[in-house]
Amino acid sequence: MTGPVAFTSYYSDESNDDGFQWKFRCGRCRTEYRSSFKQNMFSRGRGVLRVLRNLFGDQVGALNKASSAAESYSNSWGSSASSTKDKAFAAAVEEVQQEFRLCGGCGSWVCGRICWNEPVGQCTHCSPLAAHQIARAQATARDEQIRRAAREQDWTAQLDVGAPARVSCGTCGAHSDGGTFCSTCGSAYNLRSDCAGCGRQVQVGAAFCSGCGRAQ
Repeated sequence: MTGPVAFTSYYSDESNDDGFQWKFRCGRCRTEYRSSFKQNMFSRGRGVLRVLRNLFGDQVGALNKASSAAESYSNSWGSSASSTKDKAFAAAVEEVQQEFRLCGGCGSWVCGRICWNEPVGQCTHCSPLAAHQIARAQATARDEQIRRAAREQDWTAQLDVGAPARVSCGTCGAHSDGGTFCSTCGSAYNLRSDCAGCGRQVQVGAAFCSGCGRAQ
């Protein structure tokens, strides 16, 4: 039976009746590494015997017996309890382990292709790659500069902040996109006007000012 794998806990059996293969994943970045496919030699021989048996039928009794024996032995050879498969798994582990490194900083196994800082000899968690650090620092600085530049801009110059805000047109009900007039029906958003007598705001269409009584 397959034993524990030192460099990862994430692996799966991709073997089939034709041969053996395993897939291993890095515990840090989940990158997959496959072992080489190892041919099941008995499966290949079983196929040849099956073809010969189909061609000659029962004319050759020994051939028929050999084919049946090969079928039985191949099925047993490919099972999870097979010592031959265990040897194939051990070979796959030894092969793929070359793709992994043990970090002396944190004690973790990581893949050498993605998660390893080769010049330093540690994983990228303990010793991040300089290019990655520079990129992160640049992104942080760029974000801070954009926010600072945005705060320094006047974003209210085109807005009438003194008029009551409306999210929809009072005439047609269309969604308001700002401004003074509705872009759908052309009606004014501010439905009040100033009284010519006292300056108090009165509703558009009112006959008299409620403040001074002057006709509008």
